[in-house]
Amino acid sequence: MISSALRIAFPLALAAMLPLSAQAADAPKPVRILSNWFAQPDQAGYWQAQQDKLGKEAGIEISVLQGGPKIQTIPQVASGQAEFGIGNADDVLLARLRGAPVRAVFAHLDYVPYTLVYHADPSVKSIADLQGRTFAVNIGNAYWEWTKKQYKLAGTREIPVSGDLSLFRNDPKMVQQGYSLFLPARMTAAGVQVQQVTLASLGYRPYDVLFTTDDMIRKNPALVKATIAAVQKGWANYVRNPSGLKPLITGMNKQMTPEIYDAANKEMIETLISHDLGRIGCMTDARWSELAGQLRSVNFLPANFDAKQGYDRTLVPGCNP
Repeated sequence: MISSALRIAFPLALAAMLPLSAQAADAPKPVRILSNWFAQPDQAGYWQAQQDKLGKEAGIEISVLQGGPKIQTIPQVASGQAEFGIGNADDVLLARLRGAPVRAVFAHLDYVPYTLVYHADPSVKSIADLQGRTFAVNIGNAYWEWTKKQYKLAGTREIPVSGDLSLFRNDPKMVQQGYSLFLPARMTAAGVQVQQVTLASLGYRPYDVLFTTDDMIRKNPALVKATIAAVQKGWANYVRNPSGLKPLITGMNKQMTPEIYDAANKEMIETLISHDLGRIGCMTDARWSELAGQLRSVNFLPANFDAKQGYDRTLVPGCNP
């Protein structure tokens, strides 16, 4: 005869061995993804995963949290206020250097769409022709320090970038930092004809990534893999129907007009997202090594820093290890 203690213990032991999906069929595990800005198209696949309730069959429920000027995505994820965050690969490496236990696990965009926008000027043939102008940038940021050094722009005047674009509109010799997805379209809508130099075209190409913590990867590997699989599918669904998210994103972010949304989608799908939808999110050691070398060249990383501390490329379905 089976004892009453054994009858109780056996189901408990069996439950402990069940996968995440079986244990959480009735109570999905909440997964919070903290973005690094207000809702916009470069986060689209995550919002799509939330809207489509992807991951439900694996026992997770994804919710995306908007970022903004008062949100510090990396510190908040590192402290457990969200399970995942959206950020830039260079910021992840620099945070890792400072001791934050964060690690990129998925690259949704092939590079962060940094750009330098200037008033349309036929005399400007390359970035060298912008020497001596005023640059509104994140002073001291890695991308800007690398660009200054690489292209000998040390003689430029720098002012802090802000959300107020009136200075740029009124100064034909100003150069404004922004995202290629949005800033040129915003200026065109305001009646200002502009041109741009993307940092990717200059050689600075940090991935746009989803990151989490070392503890999350170590203690909750099933949840991490389920989340990555869900957001990969979310990005694929978005690419197949980019207009489907327009009401959601333009409704949450009033600066994101339908026209800017459409222009951003076109650029992202053509140049920033893998055309092989089964490989969205994949990363390479070579690209991370390239980025680390660029950061070392401007003394943001020490010579002995191992870039592999900052990412794990083994978790994305469809990618070679």
